[in-house]
Amino acid sequence: MRAARRAAAAVAFCAAAFLGAQSAPTPTAVPKPPPGIARTRLNFSGVWEIDLKASQGVSKNQEKAVIAIHQTGDRILMEPIEQQRPWLTADEIVVDGQWWEKTLGGGKKGRVQANWSKDGKELWIQTAPETEENPNAVFQRTVWKLQDGGKTWTRQTWTVQKGETRESRLVFRKRAAEKKP
Repeated sequence: MRAARRAAAAVAFCAAAFLGAQSAPTPTAVPKPPPGIARTRLNFSGVWEIDLKASQGVSKNQEKAVIAIHQTGDRILMEPIEQQRPWLTADEIVVDGQWWEKTLGGGKKGRVQANWSKDGKELWIQTAPETEENPNAVFQRTVWKLQDGGKTWTRQTWTVQKGETRESRLVFRKRAAEKKP
């Protein structure tokens, strides 16, 4: 019996000595983003005026467009200001790679997906209006870019419908920030 107690005490002592000799775990490094994903994102915040001379394929409704954009991280809120137009409405884009159901122009329903490019220099948006006969009959792809140190915003859009592709390139110039008194 005495030998069993001594053996148990020896095992407990060895276990305590082993555990005490181990150092505390060292903190791990801050995880890095997966390869191919940019660390910084573009920020489109500001007030933007369309440049009709530099743009191509501008619809009548987009002439004289002035758009205010408020961006927080991956949430982008756009709203037309000054001259209100019936087909230019406030909208929000969530850049998370998920398909979101949305009400599109003209009250139509559809889905929108937005992703940052791998290098973080472009925003890619896909829009698919839903039609009863063929839900994939129409789709639109748009690429947003900032140029000139963030003073020029371009929106290149390709719309595919009934096998035909239309393209537009809208160029917006950023207004200088208003000075507060």
